[in-house]
Amino acid sequence: MDFLLQAPQPPSQESVSSALKVLEEVGAINPISTRRPGSRTEAITPLGTHLSKLPVHVRLGKMLIFGALFGALDTVLTIVASMNAKSPFITNMDGTPKEHRVFFHPTSDFLTACNAWEAYVAALDVSSSNVRKFCTKNFLNRTAFIEIGDMRKQFLQLLSSIGFVDKAFANSIGDLKSSRFNRHGSKEDVINAAVCAGLYPNVAHITNLPGEAHSLYHKGERLYFHKSSTNHNKQGLESEWVIFQEKFATSRTFVSTTSLIKPFSLLLFGNSVTVKHVIRKVVVDDWIEVNISAQVGVMFRELKSALSHVIKDRMNKDTSDERAAMIIDGICRLFIIEGIENR
Repeated sequence: MDFLLQAPQPPSQESVSSALKVLEEVGAINPISTRRPGSRTEAITPLGTHLSKLPVHVRLGKMLIFGALFGALDTVLTIVASMNAKSPFITNMDGTPKEHRVFFHPTSDFLTACNAWEAYVAALDVSSSNVRKFCTKNFLNRTAFIEIGDMRKQFLQLLSSIGFVDKAFANSIGDLKSSRFNRHGSKEDVINAAVCAGLYPNVAHITNLPGEAHSLYHKGERLYFHKSSTNHNKQGLESEWVIFQEKFATSRTFVSTTSLIKPFSLLLFGNSVTVKHVIRKVVVDDWIEVNISAQVGVMFRELKSALSHVIKDRMNKDTSDERAAMIIDGICRLFIIEGIENR
């Protein structure tokens, strides 16, 4: 703030504080106390150094980085591009056309966008006239898909420029899907973890009361699924946690573009993990209670530290690729196993 106050038209202290809060939540900076009472400064983290080289919002940049690390990059490229572009879904006076339902994912609006993209690519592979008919028939915006395709290429080139993807793929995005950078591209729990990496702490807890519809809370705030979300009015949700892109208030506070997630993602990307041995609970950031053993909670604290070292080593160019791959693959296996056990 001291530096920004020297600008000819300095921003308000509220806007700077809000921006610093986002950077801290993402893990791009760490606050440092100073000798002056009540004063503090910030230090950039290794993750923040990588993010500073990506000209996108830090939340989307973090998603891209972890999409590459977790081997789900082709899918995450589509998700991030869809979040940054116009919606490919065209609504009409009656709301959502029934033709859109074929693309709906049961628990994730992010993967719904991926389903529509994959169908568009398949139609495009046939012919240009075929893709026009496909978009018209299904009430889809072809211009939005073109925009998503361009962004996917740009994001891939950016990741290549900072060393997270081999340069060979920078100009050959068609080969990405079958590469090691997308080895987990069909594993939904790994994809959801990469999304959680960027959007945390946009998390809500789902409670199911006997004889009532589920309730949604972010800390003490009551939230509601917007009608545009695939999770709106769903019964018997398979997880008690949901990640969301944004919330907005009208008559109620709604969340849109949502996905169910599993607790392991929260343990890995939450800022603080407190293990309560006696009651066999782990608490993330003082409000997210996860019913797992203390041993698992301790393990995830160690994994968070190991993952931070992988990110730091990428910056210093002195990493052991074999050790980093072992850590990342181990984390991804945990996500996959957790998903299987909860189905």
